[in-house]
Amino acid sequence: MELSDEPKSWVEEARNRVKRISDLDPRDRLDIVYGIGLCCSTLAKSMQGWMQWIGNLSLKDFEQRELEEIFGIIKKATVQLMELDIDKTSKYEESHGLRQKPGVRENRLVS
Repeated sequence: MELSDEPKSWVEEARNRVKRISDLDPRDRLDIVYGIGLCCSTLAKSMQGWMQWIGNLSLKDFEQRELEEIFGIIKKATVQLMELDIDKTSKYEESHGLRQKPGVRENRLVS
């Protein structure tokens, strides 16, 4: 990206990221991992901005209807992503012996 092509604002950068993500067409596992990374880094940057708005009370300028819309979208996305996280983390831990299945107790002398 040339210096003159750099985004002038977060909105411009966000639009560029959305376009890049929308245009992704991964062909192999490495491309998929790259895409996951791009999506996660974009979400992280966006969430950091939302937290700044919460911290400096910028959201007070929004009407209740807008806040309800923001909350509904963020809540739905959060639940969906956390369910994915829980599912994939649980499967990974089980397959790598990092977590015991419920009901299985280790025989330890010291707890």
